[in-house]
Amino acid sequence: MSRGKVMDEYNRSGKGEIFILKYLYMKESPASPSELSEALNSSTARISAALGTLEKKGQIHREIDTTNRRFVLVTITEDGRERIRANIDRMRSHLIQVFTEMGEEDAREFVRLSKRFFEVAQRSRPDICE
Repeated sequence: MSRGKVMDEYNRSGKGEIFILKYLYMKESPASPSELSEALNSSTARISAALGTLEKKGQIHREIDTTNRRFVLVTITEDGRERIRANIDRMRSHLIQVFTEMGEEDAREFVRLSKRFFEVAQRSRPDICE
């Protein structure tokens, strides 16, 4: 994948669609737009725009909460689930490719340094590493 394609993928995910779908996929139950906003640390306007795009793509469904008609619930559709599964598979394949190219010794060193990094980060700022 060229640097341009990597950046395009990053920019698409930066718009929030992947993060919203991943949240709904992992939660396995409907969520309100305000819950998504809080969970993803994003503005309600950004969430609303992303939900509109996802709904047009058929990857989420919005409906009125039957227990309180003032609220909307967002549910991931099968198309949305498929997008997340494909995204996870692409990421997994890419990581395998990178670690294979790095070789066993460099991959082990990377894992060791990553563990060390997160240990130090957690000790120095436990409030943000929960």
